[in-house]
Amino acid sequence: MQPDQTPLSPGDEGPPDAPGVGEDLCSACHGTGTVEGKRCEICGGTGKVLQGIGGG
Repeated sequence: MQPDQTPLSPGDEGPPDAPGVGEDLCSACHGTGTVEGKRCEICGGTGKVLQGIGGG
């Protein structure tokens, strides 16, 4: 990680500026940012993760 970049959440597959990566709802918390009343550990509480976009 470079100092000027935000840290990735555990569920992120790559940095936001990487080719072939897009934002998606977290599958663990379904976009709410919480699981069983606690901050989601997969997305870091944002409700979003960076996923690889499939190609042909």
